[in-house]
Amino acid sequence: MNNSDFFNDELLEKFIETFYGYGNLQGKYWFIGMEESGGDFKDINNRINIWNDRKQQEIEDVAQKEIEDVAKYHIALGYGKMFEPRAKLQPTWNKLIRIVLSAKGNENINTEDVRTYQINELGRIGKETCLLELLPLPSPSLDHWIYKDHSRLTYLSDRVHYEKHCLENRINKISEKIKKHQPKAVVFYGKRYEYSWRKITKTITDFEFLPTSEGFLTCRNSQTVFVISHHPVAPGLKNEYFHNIGKLIATNPA
Repeated sequence: MNNSDFFNDELLEKFIETFYGYGNLQGKYWFIGMEESGGDFKDINNRINIWNDRKQQEIEDVAQKEIEDVAKYHIALGYGKMFEPRAKLQPTWNKLIRIVLSAKGNENINTEDVRTYQINELGRIGKETCLLELLPLPSPSLDHWIYKDHSRLTYLSDRVHYEKHCLENRINKISEKIKKHQPKAVVFYGKRYEYSWRKITKTITDFEFLPTSEGFLTCRNSQTVFVISHHPVAPGLKNEYFHNIGKLIATNPA
């Protein structure tokens, strides 16, 4: 391999230390997933370089670019069709949007309602949602770890070392952000990282998660409803599952 086959490790490390997700930390509705899906080396390298370019150009948006505008960033990446009229629904966003719309009291939510929200609202700076990732680096899958072949950072030799390096700090930082901003709702999605979701929440409230008849877990303090749900693209889940999460959030008076 030549140097063009490797990440700029200084920039890669800055991304790992800095980037948390999209939207508005002061928004009412927070969604926290495991990590973003990513493609091959070329795709992920492009993501990181564009993030850095935008960080330099638009530093006034959010200090150090911890949080991006999902539409502006994806348009810069070449994925602008997701924010154009008649956009195809992104599968994960589709279900998260249904939670928000239901939490706001909407009934009979249809595809056009979701599409309009995806185009104009979800993950936007200054709007009502915040999309965070527990782990910073995009990855094609849990089993496909491209970084070992394209980085000289020792902790990126495999996923185990990467998580050991990142996880505790990310858990602490996300907990701090929740305590500072006190959103109306925090939805953790993906049961694989339930231990981390519980650890984040444990620093904020003493209440334990309880199962609901609909199949998700929930607890709350005086400011925030916390939910642990299945991943939006997990097989067998219907829209009603996500609408029910929204209805639960709607009962929180905050």
